[in-house]
Amino acid sequence: MNAKIAEREVSDQDRANWIRLIEDHEKIARQCSELVNLSRESNTQSAFASRKLIELAVTVADHLGVEDEVIDRTVVAMEARCSADTIAMMEEDLDILRSDWKAFIGHWLPTISPDDWAAFGIQAESMLDRLSLQVKLETELLYDHALQDGVVRTGGLVLH
Repeated sequence: MNAKIAEREVSDQDRANWIRLIEDHEKIARQCSELVNLSRESNTQSAFASRKLIELAVTVADHLGVEDEVIDRTVVAMEARCSADTIAMMEEDLDILRSDWKAFIGHWLPTISPDDWAAFGIQAESMLDRLSLQVKLETELLYDHALQDGVVRTGGLVLH
């Protein structure tokens, strides 16, 4: 382990934020997968899918509140290995995804009509795949950042 990393103080809040974000990412990915699988079933599942979509929307909203607290530090960590243009493109992609997510949620909530089930399935698969890919990317970036801050050791061990 780099001596500089070992010397860096890591607060309990840093650890809590990192753990919370990673847990959120895992939960969001799981919820996305469940919804995609559900959207491939019959339209009799539309009411259940509506409830699952509401749960996902709440998870994402809660997550964004926590994520915004550490996003600037993550960008700083990325600057060492990413160009300013790459970071700007990633931020733009995230803004587009957030906008598309709001439109998706606005269209399909509060309830998904059985008559619109096929359209929901197509849109849900596209949106939820994008959301899953985003949280995977963020997890990788946060993991790298956490390594630099000494919150974790290589292999994922959280330092307490």
